[in-house]
Amino acid sequence: MKYMFIFKRTSVTLFVLSLLSLGGGYYALQWISESQSTFKEEQSKKEFTIITTEYKSKTDDGKMIEVYRWNPGTIVVNEGDHVTLKFYGVQGIFHPFEIEKLGIKGEVKKGRETSVSFVAEKEGTYKIVCTAHADMQHNGPMVGYLIID
Repeated sequence: MKYMFIFKRTSVTLFVLSLLSLGGGYYALQWISESQSTFKEEQSKKEFTIITTEYKSKTDDGKMIEVYRWNPGTIVVNEGDHVTLKFYGVQGIFHPFEIEKLGIKGEVKKGRETSVSFVAEKEGTYKIVCTAHADMQHNGPMVGYLIID
């Protein structure tokens, strides 16, 4: 059943049937297996752009408050995916970040893009934390989430 999608294409079906009828069953199955492998590799490449965002507001007593966020705040990928996260600095001068428990670190600067690539190896929810804005005292928390299913 895992190769069923290939047989829906007419030209592929004719090719496989001709190989089978000529006694090339082994080669047809090997070709299908290689095609499936290439298909999986292409399907498992995921790329996301994450921007830095700032929100400002005044309290009732006139005090200015602000907070920084990653946008989007949540990224979902599948276990085994080849993931590239492209961080783009829109607001704030710089944002050093870490994807907790994955050991991935970097720094986003205003007007620049920083990319990190990795294979999503273990299911779980991982925090993407800006270490400069880790709590409310530092205009945070600037936290996003990477969910590996």
